[in-house]
Amino acid sequence: MFGLQKKTEEKAAVANGVTYLPAVDIAETEAGYTIYADVPGANKDNVDVTFENGVVTLKASAAASSEQNHDGIIHREFRRASYERAFRVGDDVDADAISAEIANGVLQVKLPRKASARKTIAVSAK
Repeated sequence: MFGLQKKTEEKAAVANGVTYLPAVDIAETEAGYTIYADVPGANKDNVDVTFENGVVTLKASAAASSEQNHDGIIHREFRRASYERAFRVGDDVDADAISAEIANGVLQVKLPRKASARKTIAVSAK
């Protein structure tokens, strides 16, 4: 469960910026899984979450602050950055019920379990 589809390098150069592997936390409950990904500077318009063949892929991008794009800059560290991370998940995820939201630079992806995968086992006593 949650096998990483990891790139060989932590960051790879791309045109006009860098692609990073965002830090993530993954939580599990009876209802399913939740991935929390750190994507500073990203907003809902530049985030893409896909689920295909048992792999959930998170992609986001963040541009340099427009306040930093003025004449007279003598040193620049803000730049366009992209984030990408992929995870292989189990067959118990309900692909039709996956949802995502972003707030304060944290992308939250909810992966609910299929109804048939959620069952409680009765325990008997002798």
